[in-house]
Formats: sequence, C-alpha cells, structure tokens
Amino acid sequence: MKLKKLATLALIAGGVANAASAAGWPANYEGVMLQGFYWDSYTETSWKALENASDELSQYFSLIWVPNSAKSEGSPSMGYHPVYWFTNHNSSFGTEAELRSMIKTFKQKGTGIIADVVINHRSGVSNWTNFPSETWNGKTYKIGPEGICKDDEVKDASGQAKPTGNYDTGEGWSGSRDLDHTNANVQTNCKDYIKCLMTDYGYSGVRYDFVKGYSPYYTKMYNEANNVSFSVGEYWDGNYDLVKEWIEGTGKTSAAFDFPFKYQLNKAFNGGGSNYGELVWKANGTTDQPAGMIHFGYAQQSVTFVDNHDTYRDGSKYTGDVLMANAFMLSSPGTPCVFYPHYKQYKSQIQAMISARKGAGISNTSAVNVIDTNGCYVAEVTGSKGKLWVKIGNSSKTPGSGYTKKASGNGYEIWTTAQGGGTTPTEPVDPTKEVKIYFKNDKGWTTPYIHYWGSTESAWPGVAMAKEGNVWSYTCPAGTTGCLFNAGDGDATKTGDMIAIDGHLYSTSGDEGVYSAGSGGGGNQDVTAPSALFLLGNIPEGHWDTTAAIPMTKSGNVFTCTATIEAPAKSDYGYFSFVTAKGADWDEVNSSDRYGSMTPDELIVVNESADVARFPVGVSASSATSWMILPGTYSFKVDFSTNKLTVTDPTGVALTGDDEAEAVWFNLQGQRVENPDKGIFIRVVRGKAVKVMK
Repeated sequence: MKLKKLATLALIAGGVANAASAAGWPANYEGVMLQGFYWDSYTETSWKALENASDELSQYFSLIWVPNSAKSEGSPSMGYHPVYWFTNHNSSFGTEAELRSMIKTFKQKGTGIIADVVINHRSGVSNWTNFPSETWNGKTYKIGPEGICKDDEVKDASGQAKPTGNYDTGEGWSGSRDLDHTNANVQTNCKDYIKCLMTDYGYSGVRYDFVKGYSPYYTKMYNEANNVSFSVGEYWDGNYDLVKEWIEGTGKTSAAFDFPFKYQLNKAFNGGGSNYGELVWKANGTTDQPAGMIHFGYAQQSVTFVDNHDTYRDGSKYTGDVLMANAFMLSSPGTPCVFYPHYKQYKSQIQAMISARKGAGISNTSAVNVIDTNGCYVAEVTGSKGKLWVKIGNSSKTPGSGYTKKASGNGYEIWTTAQGGGTTPTEPVDPTKEVKIYFKNDKGWTTPYIHYWGSTESAWPGVAMAKEGNVWSYTCPAGTTGCLFNAGDGDATKTGDMIAIDGHLYSTSGDEGVYSAGSGGGGNQDVTAPSALFLLGNIPEGHWDTTAAIPMTKSGNVFTCTATIEAPAKSDYGYFSFVTAKGADWDEVNSSDRYGSMTPDELIVVNESADVARFPVGVSASSATSWMILPGTYSFKVDFSTNKLTVTDPTGVALTGDDEAEAVWFNLQGQRVENPDKGIFIRVVRGKAVKVMK
C-alpha cells in the first residue's frame, strides 16, 4: 500500500491532525458486537432469520454487523461487488421490506445494526462500467467514467467506458471498478449513500470494507459528514504500526478491526499448543498488556475478533480452542466482535462470558493488570461495576475474596466481583413508565429534536424538545428504549443512536448521566463550580500550551482573570476556553472537566455574556469547543451560578462616537463591512469589540 502517499494526501486535504467531532467509536463503550453472518450464510442469517432470533440476540449484543444489503453483482451474492447503493436493497439475504423490519425490530430492543459499506469499488448493471442512475430524497445520483480511477484494469478492456479519474489513492481491486475518491461527485455519492443507510434504512453505524483501497482521509470525510458514531474499517494487516497509521489517518473518526490481536491468537493457540506469552505485548516497552491494537493507545478504536467471514475460509482461520480465545477476547479491552459460527456452536458458554463482562462493566478502555503468563494467562480487569478475573490455561491460581465464578470450561475461568448477571444491554425498561430525556444543546441548534423508538417510534426527524432552564427536555412514551437528537431538518448533524434512560442528560457526545439541579453535567442552571479554573488558548504565555494556562481567581461560584488573547498566524481572531487542571500534555488536562462554547468557534464580544458548555472528563482536545474573539486584553468572568461567561474591557473605557474615525466594522459572520447600514454589526475600536444595532 502507498502509505507515504496516503499520509501526505490527507494532510494536504486539510485535517488529519485535527480530531473530528464525530466520536468514530465511543470511549468507555461496554457493548459487545456480533458478526451476524458468515460466507454463504444466505438462509441461516437471512433478514427474517435474524429478526426471528432478536429476542435472544438483543439480550447479549448491543451491535450486530450484517452483510451489504444492496443488490450486488451475481446471484447469490455476499454483496461485495455492489451495483446499487440507494434504491435497490433486495439482496440474497432478503427483500428490502424484510431488511427494514429486521433493523426496526432490533432497534426497538436496544440493538443497533451495522451496515457493511463497500465504496472502494463498484460494479455496473450490465457491463463493467454502467453504474445505475438512482434517485433518493429528491436527488439523482450517478457516477460516470470520470469517477473511475485511471489506473483501474478496465482501461485496457474493449467495449467498456474508459476511466478518466485520477490515480487510485490506495491498493487496487481487480474484481470491480475502483472509484476515484478525489472526485467531488464520488464524494457526494458516498456521503449521501451513508446518510441514506442511517436515516432512511435505520442503520446505527458503518463497517467499511477494504479500506486499504483508498486514503483514510476519505473515511474521515464521510464519517464527519454524517456524524457516524460507530465506524469500523477493515484494514487487513497484522502490523500494529500500519493499522495505527490508518486509524490516525482517519483523525480517529473510525475504529479498525484488530487484525494484530487476531493473529496473536493464531500464534498463541493454533496447532494444538498454547504459547501464552503471545497473548501479551509490552505497552511502552515495559508493562504487559493484552496483545494487539488494544495493548497501547488504540483500545477505544479497536474491534477485536477471533475470526470473520474471510479469515474463516482462508489460511488465516483460527484453529485453536474457540472458547479459550473468546474468553480472552471477552475479558480484554476493545469492543469484542463475536463470530456467528462460534456463537452458534458454543452459545451457552459465550453467553455466560458476555454476561460476566457486562456484569462487571468491562469497556473498550478498561484497565488490565496482567498477573501471569507462565504456562497460563491470568489477568484482573477493572470495570465500571466491579472487577473481572480471568484465567486461561492450566494454573492453580484463584482470585481473592469477593469474587464469584461466572463462566468456566476446559482451559478457562472467569470470575467477577459484580453480583448482577449483566445479560441485558440496557437498564430494565418499565413498559408502564414514561421516559423523560434531557439534552444539552452543544451544537447550538435553534430547537433540538428528539427521535425515539421502542414500543412506539416517532416520525422522522422526531419531535421538538422544550427549553427547560439551560437544557432541553422531552417526555417520551412508556416503553421507549432508544433515541437520537438532530436539528429538526433531518440533516447530517444528527447524533448517533443512544440508549434512552429516564432522567438522564445527553449531549451530542452521549449519555452524561442522571440530570438533577446542581449536578449531572453542563447546562444546568446551578451547576456546582469546580475547585479551580484556568484560561487556555492563544495567550502570549504559549498558544494552547497546556502548562501555561492562566489561573483564575475564585469567589464563590465565580471565577475571574485578566488575560491577553492573540491571533494565530493567518487569522483575524484568537481562541480560548477553560480547563480545570493544568498538565504536561492534553491527556493530563483532559483527565478533568473542561468548559467551552455551546457551538464551535462561537464569536464573543465585549460586555456580552454567553452560555458555557461542560465537556466531561476524557473529551478529546478538538471536541471541546472554544470561543473566538478579536485580539486584545480582556477581563473574563465565568459565573457557575448562571453558567455564563462575560468578557469586558479592563480599562473601563467606553467606546463612544468620539472614536468613530478609528472604528472598524464586521458583520456577524466576521466579514469586514466598510459602510454598515441596517442590521447588527460588530464595532471594533482599539482592539475592543461591541455589538451594535443600526
């Protein structure tokens, strides 16, 4: 693969260095995923068969990955040479009506369906290149020869349209036509295809096929366009550094299947023997951790697996003890993806493992203490509800007091301190009780809408929420199990699917816990003030230097300071936000709460106040939004009794008509205006700005 070219292209295109606002894959995610098919499983895992098994599967799996659902080349077909994207979802696994019914049924039971998206390549209707014209949502989509890479094999084929696109940005695929993702029309088709899958068909996330075939920058583009919360790419390589480079290339807007993890399982168990040392790698070269992408730095972006539909039928197939491998996977960080044939063969044992994991609250980022790898693997994992102790192999070791054995078999034991069974993916739903949901409007939508489902489902895009203090609320019908939020126009700024829990506060990042006056997250009217607050941004002491944040003076619930904001190179504005702790790096700073603007790059002017948003522990540096302001020295006041920021001129000099000769005017979009007339403008004198209505 052309890795150096990919990295360069992504940086030129503008933004791999900046993490996207979409999560890509949630941190601290406790769900378990199922690959709900295998090669040629047309009957056994048809849409009808999966829906018929929904009562059982939804108890254990929060996500189910299914095959590409659109009509593809050949019959029967697994879907990996797609012809249609938007309009024809009658596949070898069932009709479009059966597909929609299956997705809706699982959603009502709290389980999201992950779409298998094949956009590296595409097949024609009757020949290699005649892709269909499709109309969806009032718009017609068509890709012609200009959307096919010029180095695709079809260039030498007779009787076919000649490709006129740019060179491929990744590896080629000879079985179908490689699409040119540098082409604006291809990009629009891909963005809206994913939007169609999620908003029309009801999918909850995306599995990208063969992502080695195009630059990771485009995965970032498509995920950001649709705010995809569950995205995972098939970067088929056992090399940690290469998978890491792909994840970074997406700006961490996507997880990757943990092929390094899978190949370490092969090394540890294949051939009948057991080499337990292969199950661990050393994080930072010092500390034993479960091997794979999960061992250091990328557990959140790792989807672990033992086998998949491809590896199961080639030389990569796992041939060791299936239960020992699943016990290791389900007791480790990352998001485990159980393979359907394994689940079918060892259903009760794998269910017990999942119950133990959920009961202890083990997540994709849980901490692991590896205890022993000498002739066995023994580790203790810390979850949100308790601890999990796992032993794989022959050892006389047992956990300390307080543990109960939850799952065991030949060669493995799993114990937890949690008392609950943990078999259900959500808190029990009371079918007679309404579900009141609170939302922190951190996108700055005029009116947030909530789309809910369960015993009943709201018509898309949902219903308008009501303002309640500094948050928004809506009471959903009894039996509601899931929800998402959007701007009311059904556009791509919608959030991902979320579990609906009565009395909880949500933001676009996810569930922030129980909402109550004085606690429960940003947006409450009387939020308890933090013990310390620092201003961080474009300050002379160091632009966004995490060690140079300016301490603020606390008086009750109010923090104040005076600071100078500079403008970075090639910008008219400086930027700032607030943190509750200094640190040597962003990881240390983000170990505490942060406070910023309700909308990204919100313009603030002198003598005006603005709402303050709370960004909880663990938020990424780019996801905590900032204010922008014209350069100058200001007094800053953050009042947590009202959750307001006020910026004033510390000199106390009024900006009067006497300064008119020095005034510079801007509209509310930040564009300079020479002769302002009739409207609201920003008037700047001696570096200070006020809002003026004319």
